[in-house]
Amino acid sequence: MQLPLSSQSINQIVRGPRTKLIAFALLLLLGAILWWRHDTAITARPALWQAVKDDRTVYLFGTIHAVPIKARWLSPKIEDAALRSDALMLEIANLEAERADRHVFEQLARSPNLPPVTDRLAPADRPRLAALVRKAPNAMSGIDGYESWGAALLVSAAASGDLGLSTNNAGEALFQRMFVDQSKPVIGLETVDGQLSLFDRLPEVEQRALLTEAIREAEDAPHLYGELYESWSSGHVAALEKQFLAPLRNASHRREVLLDNRNARWARRIDQWSSQRGSILFVAVGAGHLLGPGSLQSRLAALGWKINRLQ
Repeated sequence: MQLPLSSQSINQIVRGPRTKLIAFALLLLLGAILWWRHDTAITARPALWQAVKDDRTVYLFGTIHAVPIKARWLSPKIEDAALRSDALMLEIANLEAERADRHVFEQLARSPNLPPVTDRLAPADRPRLAALVRKAPNAMSGIDGYESWGAALLVSAAASGDLGLSTNNAGEALFQRMFVDQSKPVIGLETVDGQLSLFDRLPEVEQRALLTEAIREAEDAPHLYGELYESWSSGHVAALEKQFLAPLRNASHRREVLLDNRNARWARRIDQWSSQRGSILFVAVGAGHLLGPGSLQSRLAALGWKINRLQ
């Protein structure tokens, strides 16, 4: 969000940066080196957990949906866990294809006869919106035609568009390519339309709160993202909890819809899938889902899983 499904992360579903992952597949005399291995020094150690129940194993990794282009975060422990796993579970499978097709977003987020976005903001926030429109006129074009939650995502996308970020080098895309390359299954916990529908069904007052937050954060996007990446890349869970969960302290309904209910559903799905298949499963979801008392780990623990942090 970045809440697990916050304006800071969901904007990547809508309009993520389009940078290309550097290919490291080099054919040597001794054979082909797997494309995701490289000699560049690892510069990050994001958190990784292991959940064990009977003879079943699940790895839990929290992603941020876009990382600096040159970021190198696939540590040996994360890579080993992924390579040992028989299947990958993501929030949404094949997200890159969904990002390239905005049909679902356009269908859900547009409505006729909406008031201008400026009329949905407090007077103090209107100059901030005007400044963002001047800075990113193409990205903000036609924003008045979007419902407040959709406008919030477009604002966040516009604010992050020049930060030099890559979705191709982030967790979802990298893991999906890794597992597909090994002919291992990739399972989606949700669909794009299901995920965006959560925002679409929020009351207008909550949608406008998201819009206001997105516009205020846009002013300081480089600093806010820098703090987020530093916390995530160093595995600083307490700092991440402050960044992800603090904004929801006074938004209990939004937290219930975007975090708590989804974590409960996902835990049941993971437990059921693992019980039926008996395979080692690697789960990569937005980092906010692995934080706080309602985290995915705590939901699994309530189902009898023992949780251990590996990194």
